[in-house]
Amino acid sequence: MAELRTAEELLEITGRLLGAKLLDSSTAAGDLSILVPAQDIRSVLLTLRDSEETQLNLMSSMTAVDYAPQEPRFELVYEMYSVDLHDRVRVRCRLDDTGSESELPRVDSMANDFAAANWHEREVYDLFGINFVGHPEQRRILLPEQWDGHPLRRDYPFDGKPAWKLGATVAEPEARFDILES
Repeated sequence: MAELRTAEELLEITGRLLGAKLLDSSTAAGDLSILVPAQDIRSVLLTLRDSEETQLNLMSSMTAVDYAPQEPRFELVYEMYSVDLHDRVRVRCRLDDTGSESELPRVDSMANDFAAANWHEREVYDLFGINFVGHPEQRRILLPEQWDGHPLRRDYPFDGKPAWKLGATVAEPEARFDILES
């Protein structure tokens, strides 16, 4: 088996492959993290998948982070892995908030290119309210279809309002069980 490549070696390769699409990079725990423009996420992930030099052919996870009130508000994080080369690269892109529930932030879907992206994107849509353009079945995956809002957004209300139109109510904060007191 070949030696695992360092983050610095992977940065040199990805920089050469992506050119101006590589906006920033960092290293944490020996893993490379790169930032690319949201409008280029699909072409970047396909380039990194299809290149003989990287072969990042497995999307091991994908999630979002809400940095409100900072803009850009959202960051998508794709954990990419090469099954053959045993390299991993974290690919990130940032999205501005539209400020409208009817017009959610949008980014290209990877569900037709990476099987794992299907449910990851549905989860991010459900919990953060980010639309994945071209997703074959974009709908809620964890919460009922009647649920109002996206509960992992930092501005989501947690104040005992009805949780969904089926009649359930979230307990008032002071009525919740505090595990630290037991």
